[in-house]
Amino acid sequence: MTTSAQESVLDLISELLVEKFEVPSNEVQASARMRDLLTDSLMVVEMAIAVHEVLGIKVEEDELRGSTLGEFAEAVEARRTDR
Repeated sequence: MTTSAQESVLDLISELLVEKFEVPSNEVQASARMRDLLTDSLMVVEMAIAVHEVLGIKVEEDELRGSTLGEFAEAVEARRTDR
């Protein structure tokens, strides 16, 4: 997985959901709740680790559980540009 400047954080996280976590692509929408996409606590932990590895951004498990995909991507993007 690459992190080209042209690829958005939303696209990268969506790609992780589909490729790593095998979430059906038709379910990966900005309005989808992350807790519905990541159906168990291990998936939440693994997503936090994957976001850190791919984007270099540390995220908390509560952030993943409490937001939509779009909200989560915006929060990660904000941290990414603050660096």
